[in-house]
Amino acid sequence: MTDLAPPTRLSGRVLIVGVSEASGGIGIQAAIKTVTALGAFAAATVTAVLAETTEPSYAVPPVAVAAQMRAALADIGADILVIGGLAGAGLIEAVADVLEGEARGIPLVVDLADATDAARAMLIPLARIVVAPSDAADLDGQRKAAAGFARAGRAALVTSAAFGDVLADGATLSVFPAGRGAGRSVRGGGLSLAAAIATGLAQGLPLAAAVRRGRDYVEEAILTAPDFGRGASPLNHVHTLRPTPPSGFES
Repeated sequence: MTDLAPPTRLSGRVLIVGVSEASGGIGIQAAIKTVTALGAFAAATVTAVLAETTEPSYAVPPVAVAAQMRAALADIGADILVIGGLAGAGLIEAVADVLEGEARGIPLVVDLADATDAARAMLIPLARIVVAPSDAADLDGQRKAAAGFARAGRAALVTSAAFGDVLADGATLSVFPAGRGAGRSVRGGGLSLAAAIATGLAQGLPLAAAVRRGRDYVEEAILTAPDFGRGASPLNHVHTLRPTPPSGFES
């Protein structure tokens, strides 16, 4: 288990690019809470607005997405970026322009769970690490999938509730057992994990240490997830924080 003590000061700046979702359990809201709970500063760019039970989502114009990214980078700056799913050629092109311009040289973490094929083709070559759910039938298949990403020159964490996670970084493969909360029905775990790993990297942790701490953080968030909502539960993103007594409380 890695150290998940409450943060005492902010360290690291993380720019999140993704969907805003009204429940607060998924999308950029989940990522913002993750980054904050682990002691870094979170900025965000909204690519679409989703009320969880409605389809389709309401897309933000690509020019506005690029403008949000550029404003955050020019003002606060970023030590790392996290990107969730992108849809539409115009949006992909707009984000790519910023990544290859104002954000050039800033490490990128990509959650591939909802990424389109076009987004994958654009984002994967630019990523420091990708986080991808596994569709393999066994652990050996996961190892092969992770190694495939690594052969392309980037790291990958291939995740599975059944078999655990496989981290590939260069020629090194590391296998993590399935977490204790793997059987719980929760939402928002993928982007939360990507954001947790990104936070560790922004704070100067080596990749393997950032992955270990990120997995520990998400595992505890799953184990302590509240029974809120009609379906899968949102994570308990704030389990690292000390509770504040209500106003007027006397010890």
